[in-house]
Amino acid sequence: METNRKRVCVFAGDDASPEAVLPSIEVLQALKLPIEYVEPPLDRAELKTGKLPAELKKAIDESDAVLFGAASGVSRPILFYLRWGLETYANVRPSKFIVGCKSPLTHPEKIDYLMVRENLEELYPGREGDIALLRERLPEIKDPTGAAVRDLSDGKFALRVITEKRTRKLAEFTVRVAQQRKRMGYPGKISCFTKSNMLEQTDGLFRQVVASVVQKFSDIIYDHFIVDDAARRLVASPEQFDVIITPNLYGDILSDVGAATIGGLGLTPSACFGDTHAYFEPVHGTAPDLAGKNIINPTATLLSAGMMLDYLGFAEAARQLEESVKSVYRGGKIIPVDQGGRATTTEFCEAIRARL
Repeated sequence: METNRKRVCVFAGDDASPEAVLPSIEVLQALKLPIEYVEPPLDRAELKTGKLPAELKKAIDESDAVLFGAASGVSRPILFYLRWGLETYANVRPSKFIVGCKSPLTHPEKIDYLMVRENLEELYPGREGDIALLRERLPEIKDPTGAAVRDLSDGKFALRVITEKRTRKLAEFTVRVAQQRKRMGYPGKISCFTKSNMLEQTDGLFRQVVASVVQKFSDIIYDHFIVDDAARRLVASPEQFDVIITPNLYGDILSDVGAATIGGLGLTPSACFGDTHAYFEPVHGTAPDLAGKNIINPTATLLSAGMMLDYLGFAEAARQLEESVKSVYRGGKIIPVDQGGRATTTEFCEAIRARL
């Protein structure tokens, strides 16, 4: 094996996801890069128990990157390991309009921003339980009216945690992303989204830490928006944003808003970065209603793969792949079904390959 050869673990995912991932791998192979694509065998019976086999962990750990389809059931333990096991704390979700796609906005041409979402904490670890336990352990916590937890009726709670350490790490990552974009001609601007007017402790900490990190860099413009106002702006004036940093839940929700403005989830890639590992996946989920129809839009998978190529050091190949995708859409003849065309997944990927 070549010393500079890279190894990518491929997980095709569930439902319709493999129908986007597998032909996308064929497109990547047409680039003839020194990359070995390995699809580890899955013991689905063991995965159903929620456990990740040791040999599967080893394959992931020893890879240079992971290309992941989308998980619904069986593949979820893999996704959990990629996220929490590998500490991939920064989820980067671009929203960039491609001419020829079906945006609901009249003028989507200037939409081109990245959302950096915290990926490990806040509500998503799922620390939930009965309010009875909360009454027992934290009886004196009060809401703004003065009502204490001990007075709550039966129900459920979710624990929302934001830490200074992980927020600072995310902010430092976001600065590096903004500086890299600035070298490419972007404004070099970071916008922070929180609900700190209501969640003064948790979102207040997030806002404070982000500001303290970003404002050390004179080359970066910084502003902050309350998240509901930010949601409005993402639709009404998305061109004002360059790089966005936000806690986990808001980032998950608002990146779907961004996807809607450019034409839908089928167009939206994402990447999750840690200190030593990264994985790349489309945002659209497994699309069970499309399974077996060969019409799932592979654009999000292809663009996620482009982000992966850039991460692996193949920036020119990543640019070629993105330009090929744009070229097919500009041509207007081979357009996926979700963008108003009739092309199958296979036909669209073949068109991309032809342009490479």
